[in-house]
Amino acid sequence: AGLYAHTDIEKEPMSAGRQMGGHFLTHSLNEDGSWKDLTRQKNSSADISPTAGQMPRLLGLAQASKLYRNVKGINTERFSVNGNEVAWGTIGNASTSEGIFFETFNAAGVMQVPMVISVWDDGYGISVPARYQTTKENISEILKGFQRDETHNGYEIFVVRGWDYPTLVETYEKAGKIARESHVPVLIHVTELTQPQGHSTSGSHERYKSEERLEWERLHDCNLKMRQWIISNGIAGEEELAGIEKHIKKQVREGKKEAWTAYLAPIKADKNTVVNTLNALAGV
Repeated sequence: AGLYAHTDIEKEPMSAGRQMGGHFLTHSLNEDGSWKDLTRQKNSSADISPTAGQMPRLLGLAQASKLYRNVKGINTERFSVNGNEVAWGTIGNASTSEGIFFETFNAAGVMQVPMVISVWDDGYGISVPARYQTTKENISEILKGFQRDETHNGYEIFVVRGWDYPTLVETYEKAGKIARESHVPVLIHVTELTQPQGHSTSGSHERYKSEERLEWERLHDCNLKMRQWIISNGIAGEEELAGIEKHIKKQVREGKKEAWTAYLAPIKADKNTVVNTLNALAGV
């Protein structure tokens, strides 16, 4: 339902057709217009399509936690637990070339707010390699000056490979703790990611990537690496994983068929109603 802007809240409960696919959000209000208890739920502010446009909102959400912790007399009920909330935001490596990213990044360092920015870095901006849009082809390298030290506030900066699951977990635990407890902004530069299907059906990445790069992406696919990690740590075996994968593929195919059938049903019903009405008028 999210693909064709279905306005039925029961069919598309996230936004009733108001959001594009992948622009996930949660509801902050009850049906009667009153506030939900935001401290008892995970909260997601909807993404927006303009590149880097989400950055100022991320800063504002992080600033809210700082205000709730430091300004006395604010009603925190249903909104904050002593300013312990962290604003987590994501951006692609190419979008970090936008001016609004740098403005937000600098402002968060000045304000010292609990904000964690993840930069997903697959080395490309759609089909454009990083060497044409990022100095040194490395956003965390050129932001090193923001790293805090013993005498100056700033950021905590981490660099981690996107296919290294254990290190990712460790890094995000550290980042969350620093931001939540100390109200220090954090940058997590997630490198060595892949672009498994290109940007769109008309922009296949086979058109602009070398055979060597495509082979590297095949070997470093996050799902493949996760599968290898599961097996090597004895969490599950090859046979069990193969069975799970087969079951999931079956579920996806069935879900696709059910979704398409549900989409067509009201259209067919309306069509039959119109045809029957016209036939009645025509005396057929």
